[in-house]
Amino acid sequence: MAERDPGASGPRGAAEGFGMKLYQKEGGWANMPEIIQQPEPFIICLGGRGTGKSYGSIKWCLENRILFLYLRRKSSQMELVAKNEFSPIVKVGEDLGMHLTSCMLSKYAAGVFHIGEDGKPAGEAVAYIMALATMANARSFDASGVKLIIYDEAIPEKHESRISHEEDAILNMYESINRNRELSGEDPVKLLVLANANDLEAPVLRAFRAIRALDSMRKTGSTEKHLKDQGLCIVILKDSPVSANKRETALYRLAGSGNDFTDMAIDNSFSRDNYADIRPRPLQEFIPIAGIGEITLYRHKSDGTYYVSEKRAGDPEIFDNTATDRIRFRKKYFQAWEAYFKKRMLFETAPAKVFYRAVMQENL
Repeated sequence: MAERDPGASGPRGAAEGFGMKLYQKEGGWANMPEIIQQPEPFIICLGGRGTGKSYGSIKWCLENRILFLYLRRKSSQMELVAKNEFSPIVKVGEDLGMHLTSCMLSKYAAGVFHIGEDGKPAGEAVAYIMALATMANARSFDASGVKLIIYDEAIPEKHESRISHEEDAILNMYESINRNRELSGEDPVKLLVLANANDLEAPVLRAFRAIRALDSMRKTGSTEKHLKDQGLCIVILKDSPVSANKRETALYRLAGSGNDFTDMAIDNSFSRDNYADIRPRPLQEFIPIAGIGEITLYRHKSDGTYYVSEKRAGDPEIFDNTATDRIRFRKKYFQAWEAYFKKRMLFETAPAKVFYRAVMQENL
């Protein structure tokens, strides 16, 4: 089978008035071949649990002989999926009639190969497996042949620990794999981010400046957005036929509806906590206190509550969006942070809330 460019134009269809056909006719699985072949180099695909995002992406790569990097967040996750019995790549290969095996190439990377007649890995790798957390230790790794990065489970669940400076780690990971391809006239490596809607504040969404677009999509109900200037395509797998069928299975009958878990796993919706305190207010009711980055902190003239807006009025104290000034801002206005936890703070927009919380939690 001839190798296919993941950036090449894919088939076109119409779904809910948009240009992309989100689901396959057979089985209702996510139509990953079409999603992957969108023209943008960066694609974020958010979908409910078990809708075929990972399986369909790996299957398309193996069928079209696309060398890809399968990326997970933590080294423990990478080590687990590098074992044959837990490898999604080996499993998909079996379903395609391929005999694949995974083996560690170093402490920080594994490769997936065809099995030779002697039962050992043979030929060139069909995929690599690495972890975001340890990419900095593997920067000498030659990834010049990699055409696609599948960053799976990119948004951590609530109980998972964060990676220090995770936004920077994501951008550095891409730079390490892409190198200077574009300067040499080559296409950039494509990055496919696959995730459940666990957390609107996730570092990967901040790193690719996707929060404003996601908030807009939530309000309009759209499933597809192309940000040409950023080279970013966002796909939300809404109204999945697979998710609709899963709603009647044992776990979701037990969990019920109207909770964050079911909203994420079935309805592909972010937590209600992300939006409960977002309510635009008239600025004339507030006194501007401080500004940092693109947000301004206000205090109400009468009741002392706080408001964070992307609009700047009056003459607030201005802080630069630097590590030093973020520390100064946190220390000087910690009382407002306490008010936030007492539910005495509102936000104009979701991006304003995400930025404010990131500043106060040193997550930028």
